Amino acid sequence: MMAIVNSSKQLALQNRKELFYNVFATLNRLEIDASPVNYELMYEIVSGNNPELREKFSRLSKPICEEELDALARVYLPHHFGKSIHDQSANRLQSELTTLKESLMSGQNSLSNYTSMLGQATGKISSADPRDMNTIQSQLQAIRQMTEVQHSASTQILERVSDQMSAVAAIVSDVEAFERTKFTHLLTNLANRRGFNKKLAELYGGETYPDGVSLLLCNLLALDAFEAKELIKVKEAILERLGFAVTRAVQATDFSAWLERPQIGILVWTTAEAEIQKMADQLRKSCLAAFDSRQGKMPAIIARFGCSTTYDGGTASELVGQAEKALQTATETACDKVVFFSAGGAGGARKDWMLYRR
Repeated sequence: MMAIVNSSKQLALQNRKELFYNVFATLNRLEIDASPVNYELMYEIVSGNNPELREKFSRLSKPICEEELDALARVYLPHHFGKSIHDQSANRLQSELTTLKESLMSGQNSLSNYTSMLGQATGKISSADPRDMNTIQSQLQAIRQMTEVQHSASTQILERVSDQMSAVAAIVSDVEAFERTKFTHLLTNLANRRGFNKKLAELYGGETYPDGVSLLLCNLLALDAFEAKELIKVKEAILERLGFAVTRAVQATDFSAWLERPQIGILVWTTAEAEIQKMADQLRKSCLAAFDSRQGKMPAIIARFGCSTTYDGGTASELVGQAEKALQTATETACDKVVFFSAGGAGGARKDWMLYRR
């Protein structure tokens, strides 16, 4: 058993080295600067992790210019541009807050002047002869005029402050939206693989065992037919509908992601096989409905499901690996039902968490 494990590790290491060399060789052949952004972009293309990115990259004219690479990277690798986005937002925020401070200072000065002039007019009324109605009326008129001017000034200041607060809220919203794009698949609006990995890290990163959670993987074999260039727009439309279908099929408390291959990963907060099978059936129906086959041009849709639970997966990598093994079994045996990973006679019995913590 140890020899098999070591052999698997050596093979995985060799594959990573070959991929590493292939990425740099491709960058060199295409005369693309091997920057960290370009390396990760090419890694996603060469590894096959992102067929959508690979398709768009293949359509770029040769020689490939840096502007086109930058445009692709901003869409598919937004985390590399976080610093510039946050710097820009910080500058905008500083400008808006400076203007807001000036508006508030202007309002304070205006109120101070009004208070001073009101005090002077009130003093003149108090010291005037009660029988001198002309002086009293003149001061009362001055007070009315000062009050109207102050009211108008206060209204303008409130409007400016409101506009600046809206601008600050918009900046915050832009930053939050950018942060979401790091972990969101743009077409399906589900979490992307980076978001999926983040969720797994949160799940296994706590002090308590991640009890009673299942990972359901779904492989949609029909999507392979849409890799052709002429069908890219059709595929994008289907992906949008699939994302909506997946969102409707899962519970609000569950977590769904678009992983490219296998396409769908769902973290379900239950280990009851009947409930998971029910979700898979609903997901299959929803995915079928996302393909418009009324014109008879769509290929037959095949969905395969594999599942593992945190009782069998003591680490995130184990959980994913076991679900992938179950999915592979479902695909190879053409099984329409969910294939549940079984730890060889253990019957899915819970492992001691502390034995498997990394």
